[in-house]
Amino acid sequence: MRRFRNLRLTIAGLLLATAGMIQAETVSDDPLADIYKLPVWIDQVSRVCPWKSTAGEGYIRLVRTDRNSHHGLYIQWVRKGIAGAPTQATSTVQVEELEQRYQVRLTMPQAQLQPDSCHLTALAEAISNERRYQLDFILKGPGDYTLEVTHLLEGGL
Repeated sequence: MRRFRNLRLTIAGLLLATAGMIQAETVSDDPLADIYKLPVWIDQVSRVCPWKSTAGEGYIRLVRTDRNSHHGLYIQWVRKGIAGAPTQATSTVQVEELEQRYQVRLTMPQAQLQPDSCHLTALAEAISNERRYQLDFILKGPGDYTLEVTHLLEGGL
């Protein structure tokens, strides 16, 4: 029995090792195989505020990335399925300011639900000069965010 179990685990390991070679369009019945397909630059994922509109309801998911020594951030509005339909991301936006203007390492944003929006706050530090910032995001409907940046401390000695 133990030999059969080890054989089964070895086969599962081989299947998972080759899962990255399967095209991204293929959907697996094994969620573990799908997790192995995630890019290694995804650093942290967090589910924050719920949302509701006439088109549906769901939650907001934050995906922090770690590439080229600085963090990036993607914001997803995920809609819950109804009547057996799958949950799906209806909108995904990349915070362009973190790729272009502010190359920083940041804490995972903390969420506070407001009556008409989701407010996120994160502290960040520039990778080049150690300048510190407070990043305040205001998230509204799918795809709609604003970013306000407060310069906290100057870097250097």
